[in-house]
Amino acid sequence: MNKKSKLLSAVAAVFAIVFASQAWASSAGAPGVPGSADDPVVTKSYVDEKIAEAAGSGGSSLTVVELKKGKTLYGFEGTEFIVRTGLVLAVEGKNGDGLTDLTGGVDLKGGMVVSPNHLLLIARSDSRGLRLMDGSNPSYVIVRGKYELK
Repeated sequence: MNKKSKLLSAVAAVFAIVFASQAWASSAGAPGVPGSADDPVVTKSYVDEKIAEAAGSGGSSLTVVELKKGKTLYGFEGTEFIVRTGLVLAVEGKNGDGLTDLTGGVDLKGGMVVSPNHLLLIARSDSRGLRLMDGSNPSYVIVRGKYELK
């Protein structure tokens, strides 16, 4: 997500929280008088501050990466992959460790085929990633976190 999308998401979250708290207060029988202890009035600067905090803490935007023949998509610690299209193989790290397939609940060793639409996690930054199976068409991979395409 770009900064504008993050800001819109944060604004929507603030409005959802305000709406939910109003609904809860109404259902709990609270009077909900604006400015009372039960329904405090906040300043614009307070709301702006909370929106900025929410937008700044996001840092988890999704990026769609096209993986082409001869390229390897490497992830860093905490990076997540979801293979959307194409035949893709796991690339193991320097220590021989593979990728964590959170959807399948298995460890994918180097050379194993990655199932589409499975959430993969890079546990450590030691050159783990994805590459196309020989003769495959380009693949599209959703990435969350830091990555490198070499």
